[in-house]
Amino acid sequence: MAHAKEIAPVLSEGVDRKALRTLKERFLEVNLGRLQRMLSTLSGRHKNFVDSLPILLHLNHPSLPGYVSGRTPCGIETYTPLPAHLNAAQSLARSFHYRKNNLKRSDIVGIYLMGSTGTVAHSEQSDMDFWVCHRPGISLEDLSELRDKLDQISAWADELGLEAHFFIMDPMKFRYGERGNVSGEDCGSAQHFLLLDEFYRTGLVIAGCMPLWWMVPNYEEKNYELYAKTLLDKRFIPREEYVDFGGIHDFPPGEFIGAGMWQLYKGIDSPYKSVLKIVLTEIYASEYPHVETLSQRYKNAIYLGNLDLDELDPYIMVYRKIEDYLQERGEERRLELIRHCLYFKVNELLTRDSGTKRKNWRRELMQRLTIEWGWDEPYLKQLDNRKHWKVNRVRQERQELVQELNYSYRFLSDFARDNEIEASINQNDMNILGRKLYAAFERKGGKIELVNPGITPDLTEDYLSFHFKQDKEHPGVNDFWMVYRGYYKAKDIRGEEPIKKARSIIELIAWCYFNKLMDGATRYSMDAVKDTTDLTDLELQQIINAIGQLYPNYLPKLSQQNFEQAAHPTAISIFVNVGVDPMIEMTRKGIHRLSDHTDALSYSALKHNLALTVDQITVNSWGEIICSHYHSENALIDCLVSYMRQVPPIGGAPLPKLEVRCFSPSRGTAIAMRVEELFRDIIACYYSGTRSILTRYLVEIEQYIYVLQFKRGIPVVKAVRDYQQLHELVAEPQAQYSHIVVDQHCLEKHPLSLVARLGTPGKIQIFYLKRETTAEIYCHDENGSIFHSIKPLHDEQSLLIPLHHFLQSVQYRRNTQLGKEDDVIKPVLYYEITGTPGKTALNAERKKLKNLQKTLRFFNVQAIGEQSGTEEIFYTIYCGDVEFSQFEHGEGLFKAVANHITSLRKNKAHYPCYITDLDLTQVMMERYSSLQTVEYLQFKDTLETEINTALGITMPTLPQ
Repeated sequence: MAHAKEIAPVLSEGVDRKALRTLKERFLEVNLGRLQRMLSTLSGRHKNFVDSLPILLHLNHPSLPGYVSGRTPCGIETYTPLPAHLNAAQSLARSFHYRKNNLKRSDIVGIYLMGSTGTVAHSEQSDMDFWVCHRPGISLEDLSELRDKLDQISAWADELGLEAHFFIMDPMKFRYGERGNVSGEDCGSAQHFLLLDEFYRTGLVIAGCMPLWWMVPNYEEKNYELYAKTLLDKRFIPREEYVDFGGIHDFPPGEFIGAGMWQLYKGIDSPYKSVLKIVLTEIYASEYPHVETLSQRYKNAIYLGNLDLDELDPYIMVYRKIEDYLQERGEERRLELIRHCLYFKVNELLTRDSGTKRKNWRRELMQRLTIEWGWDEPYLKQLDNRKHWKVNRVRQERQELVQELNYSYRFLSDFARDNEIEASINQNDMNILGRKLYAAFERKGGKIELVNPGITPDLTEDYLSFHFKQDKEHPGVNDFWMVYRGYYKAKDIRGEEPIKKARSIIELIAWCYFNKLMDGATRYSMDAVKDTTDLTDLELQQIINAIGQLYPNYLPKLSQQNFEQAAHPTAISIFVNVGVDPMIEMTRKGIHRLSDHTDALSYSALKHNLALTVDQITVNSWGEIICSHYHSENALIDCLVSYMRQVPPIGGAPLPKLEVRCFSPSRGTAIAMRVEELFRDIIACYYSGTRSILTRYLVEIEQYIYVLQFKRGIPVVKAVRDYQQLHELVAEPQAQYSHIVVDQHCLEKHPLSLVARLGTPGKIQIFYLKRETTAEIYCHDENGSIFHSIKPLHDEQSLLIPLHHFLQSVQYRRNTQLGKEDDVIKPVLYYEITGTPGKTALNAERKKLKNLQKTLRFFNVQAIGEQSGTEEIFYTIYCGDVEFSQFEHGEGLFKAVANHITSLRKNKAHYPCYITDLDLTQVMMERYSSLQTVEYLQFKDTLETEINTALGITMPTLPQ
């Protein structure tokens, strides 16, 4: 287009209506030229869609796409259908005939297309964002019908292979900042003036009114409202032909921060386009407060008479402004990246035959630019070969892009801090953007970095070689795995650079898989120095196949809602014994199974743990993939505790999908099933809602019994090696009732498992197991703590009645101390355990109290404990009415009590003494909490041991 004469209408001198008409014609000429460029790049079906769109919204015709009803808002202001529009509509419905006189209303102010459509960056895959502006005052019901109509038109476009978005807008409300999400570029609260700036420089008028902004010269931008009002009120221009979206002066600087964050967000998936926009935002911020927007450049060029469509192309204008900025700063490396971004966005492969003899304005424009940039044929070929780039080249490109995004982010952050500016983006949107940026770019241990954010369509390799490197000085500490492109034996890799190193083979495979270096045709090999790993080619292939089956779609597409709350695991895959044969030593020694113990966690009579190492792949709700490797003797427990930490029972998030795999040559399936069974049981225990999170879970692995429990919402694990330690652990006081759940393979035929299963909240239950001369007693108290002791056995009455009286006294005294004198003393329930521990199944038979309450003559021994500023407790013991005080007798207290008791017995007989009452009122006052029944029993047991030792009686011990 020719360079026309400069026009500069000035109100003070009187506006020249002819000049205004000329300006209008220039804008319409550029608009038409860009429309024709856009239509020239469209396929026949897509062109037909654009041509028919004005008719679809101008009329409510039952035969045309999108028809809802006759009352749907329609009629486009100032619109007269063009022949191309009518032809397109008639191709959709043969019965359609246009009758102008039938239309009696104009509900729609105009239809506008914004974005890359009609620019050098437009492609067949580009989506289309339409603004559909309606007159003020349309009812919500009518707007709902219009929304339905536009949704149907979008669905029709989708059938044509075109992605079209429609945003309904009231221009008056938009002008005053009231709007919804009017564009895919908007991010709700991130920007207004920047969005308007983009609309004015990229928007095309499809039908209806022209933007009033066209008629306001740049030097009047600060007086925009007054100038625009004068043009309309004095009828310099017809009011009905223009729509006013407002001016773009006085940018709120917070918009630069919000817009920059939004472009960073979009840059995760579309870096080339976003880098251009975020650097433009950086430039605007650097010019603040005297910002020269691209829309002002665009308008000024038309006022000056420059109607060259190439130079007015929105993407070329973005590039030119960035070029000026970076050249002035001497940042040639950044400028080269910007040129890459523009070239890849345009996607015209200049070293390839275009395949058509038709003139291609986009190609010609890019050829002129690349010559200007000094790009030679080899360089262009390298860029045009992008779809064949392999992982190292892609990783290098991604690093450049991420570095650029981070640079602009730091610039904008510094800008905000230096100018004390708050971002024009609400806190919720800011949180969402920050979380997605964190998920995409934050590095952390074990996290799989996705290296190909749309840089190349295919990273697949034909052949991958995996190699293991063992640290000879510290095996298992600094070992790592490597993967190479192509086929390499161990002897051939010297001097070759691997494409990735990782601590575990699972992390390496996951990195290759999620970065799509693998597909069904990829072949693999594994080579390692002898005796450094048990991994075989078969197991390698099984693992790769398993990951492909577990994640067939790689990662699910994430919605914005995923980032509205903290990340939580959505899928967890566990691989047990990767490259490890847990029975290899037993095989070498000819030991396969020495008993019927087939539990993979406590295998054979020697109780071998067959789950030696654990690798875990976790995918979370933010799309992060994290690999964890556990290889210590507590590998499985560490993995289990990690699961409980990542998935807190009170978090409210849905449970992740859990899968367990084991490809060990020895008992691989059984090991996987056992580990998965353990996890399922833990999930049923803590995550089904049937039990408190204070529940304790007991599981046996090899020589240890582990007790798992949440404390203050954090999982805690304790390990014990024998039953004595276990009894001490389950007897620990609990703040609230804590049920004990015993793993189905743990404590088989052991009384504690039976007691835990029959324990009831709030009840005091006594379980006793009679042997020849002794009895084991288990007391399950009101909070689920289990006290264990072993006593001499003469008969049930002498065993239980002293205990019964003691428990009754404790309850009465505790109720009195808590101000519950009228509370009913809860009955103590008694059960006899039958069966032989360790050999036969155990059962419990309820014993009625009335059968145990035969009158027995027993000696009252009461103890009173006091605490005087230290942790040590001083006792006073009453034998009948005789007092023995520790303050008086000191360390000889128990000897004095024993001598007195002996003196009262016939023939000074030596048989056990039992405490019948215990007062710990002062101890409770010092501790600010009431004592559980189990604590009274522990104090009682300690005192009885001291007295009986002084009597010369050795109390029976627990059989091991």
